[in-house]
Amino acid sequence: MNTNKTIYYDDLPIKEMIKQHDFTYCMADDGRAYKRGRNQRTIINNKVEELGGWSEELVNYWNECAPGDMEVNNMFKMKL
Repeated sequence: MNTNKTIYYDDLPIKEMIKQHDFTYCMADDGRAYKRGRNQRTIINNKVEELGGWSEELVNYWNECAPGDMEVNNMFKMKL
């Protein structure tokens, strides 16, 4: 009996979503990679809204995971 349950991206906790996010999707030459990354970003944004918005903890975690100039404060102009 196989007890492995398929886990989908939108079922992940928010920090795991951020950790696994393809931050460079917008530079992809492959349309599938771009679409997947854009979809991930939408899922993250929806989840953050459900959680009450970007907290300082989530912003800091995003910044830890994001490469170089893709930090949240550059993209969202957050006021903490």
